[in-house]
Amino acid sequence: MMTDRLVTGIIGQPASGKTALVHRYLTQVYQAEESPEGGRFKKEVVLEGHSHLLLIRDEGNAPPDAQFTLWADAILFVFAVDSWETFDGLQRLYARMCDFRSLQEMPVILVGTKDTVSESSPRVVTEEQGKRLANKFGRCAYYETHAGHGLNVEKVFKEGG
Repeated sequence: MMTDRLVTGIIGQPASGKTALVHRYLTQVYQAEESPEGGRFKKEVVLEGHSHLLLIRDEGNAPPDAQFTLWADAILFVFAVDSWETFDGLQRLYARMCDFRSLQEMPVILVGTKDTVSESSPRVVTEEQGKRLANKFGRCAYYETHAGHGLNVEKVFKEGG
């Protein structure tokens, strides 16, 4: 039986929560530490009764280049809802990727992570601001996740795959 490939790229600033999101999806375990190097991962998934090999590539702290942008079938743009810096930087990363390819032709998902929200680190990006940015990106869904609890983690990767 032939397995189809699904290729998902993960983009976000340092401290966006993208490492915890990917780790939770792959292992069902929460890991808070952010990886500056990123990584390449794979997982076999079944979608609509068909087996697929999901390839996930996290660019770490490197800005997306042409090779990464052209490689991906879907992109997850990730920010932490308690960090304006991680949210604000996504517009620049999106624009950079658009220099290499139209992102309107692929699934794009904006993900707000809530893992680090606390009394000492309150939410600074509202759900409405997240939805507005997703709207600005065009064909883009918006989800809020919590890797610690598993909230919407599977959903984000299923929609992005």
